[in-house]
Amino acid sequence: MTTSGLVGERVVARTLGTTVKNGDKLLPRAQKTAPLVFCLKVEQVCDKRASIVFMLPSIRVGQLNLRRLTPAIVAVLVATVFSLSISLAADALADGGTCTNGALVSGASLSVDGVLQDPASGEYTVTVCRWPTGMTQVYTYSISTRSSGSTATELGEAAVGKTFTASFTVADGDQPISAEVYGDVSDYTVSGQNVVITAKPVSMTQINGPPNAGTTCELPATPVGVCATSVAKLSGGVRYVAESGTARPGDALIGMYIGASANGYQVDLQGCPGISYSNPAATSADAPPGSSDPNGASVPVLSVQMNGPHFEQDGTTLNSGSLEAFMPNALLATCVGGDAAAAKAGLSVTRTESGSTTTVSAGAFTATAESDGLRIIVPRVGFSSPTYKMSFKKAAKPSKPVVRWVSKKGSKTITATATSVTGVTYAISAKTAKKVKSGICRPNAKTKKNVCTITLARGSWTVSVTPKRRGVTGTANSKRFVF
Repeated sequence: MTTSGLVGERVVARTLGTTVKNGDKLLPRAQKTAPLVFCLKVEQVCDKRASIVFMLPSIRVGQLNLRRLTPAIVAVLVATVFSLSISLAADALADGGTCTNGALVSGASLSVDGVLQDPASGEYTVTVCRWPTGMTQVYTYSISTRSSGSTATELGEAAVGKTFTASFTVADGDQPISAEVYGDVSDYTVSGQNVVITAKPVSMTQINGPPNAGTTCELPATPVGVCATSVAKLSGGVRYVAESGTARPGDALIGMYIGASANGYQVDLQGCPGISYSNPAATSADAPPGSSDPNGASVPVLSVQMNGPHFEQDGTTLNSGSLEAFMPNALLATCVGGDAAAAKAGLSVTRTESGSTTTVSAGAFTATAESDGLRIIVPRVGFSSPTYKMSFKKAAKPSKPVVRWVSKKGSKTITATATSVTGVTYAISAKTAKKVKSGICRPNAKTKKNVCTITLARGSWTVSVTPKRRGVTGTANSKRFVF
């Protein structure tokens, strides 16, 4: 490919720091090193992964008229932009299910609506790649149709609504933690070295170039082919760390996931003791890779910075996406000191864009306390570059209960009557230097009391009535008894 024939326009190709002027041939090696990136802004700094950067300094983006482009320029643009990919997984994968970055993981399996796909002949395939180096260690995965021969492909109308379950095993010594997916995730499970992700494809509009590349996809300002709207795509990544034989605070992240429909997004979790979590591999022009919460969160805050064009490919339809976050109970216990119900009770969601922050109303998102964690969904996200912050209040401990104690030496039974408090449950237990026993607490709606009983053996016992609310344990009321 050469730049000769682009008569009347000054086009500069930068190949790994080398400037090639009009008429110069681009080296075949340079063409194969990385995906092409088309920059729309004059003198814009492009993604470091780009091997070639095309800029049209003589045409202002905001005033670009497609009729001014020569056929040669249009041909170059269309040929260039349709070879691009934005998502983390798609950047890592190439045609035929091979990896351009990282190593191909063998043995991955894929089921569609519960039907296992034959690795040799199934309609859909999954490709998994392991990135062992860089700012984030990650296993990327991407779903494609076999007929396309490309792992970064549009899945098509037939895939809309289908449920895809991808399974793979990580290498020895790797510990999978969280997942970040371009898709509608329903389940993410880590069991030892085994990973299972269940999700549906999502529609999305992507910019074929660096995220936030200065285009809204509005016509006629945007060149043909720069924006692409897909009806069904599904890809993502699973972060991993080196396996450890001892428990670490970061282990609480296992099972956390983010699912989104966007051109790109970046995740940041702050305010959780012992955990520092950011997303250097994600793409955002609003915050540098690895950045932390600019507000220095003193309370737990999960931030997701998203980006996407304002319009879809047609240049007139407003582009919209979605956001979903799941935080497992172990993570919530670390961050808020309680379970999913406690986290939900103290949750607030805000949206910030162009320096303006608004509270997301209760009707614009859902928060569901599930048995294994908290699921937060923002079903409709408008673009260009919003940041959603999910802030949590630390769960308050229930107060020490007021208890009336009664003991019966003959039967060695202790009865503890505690005044009931709304939302608080009670448990009674007893221990000696060598033994631990549990009793039963029953609420009485009429008397608004909790009656707890426990039967003991001979010895010196410390008996305790312990309050608990939304997974948060309060201070126990204890007393010593000798039989």
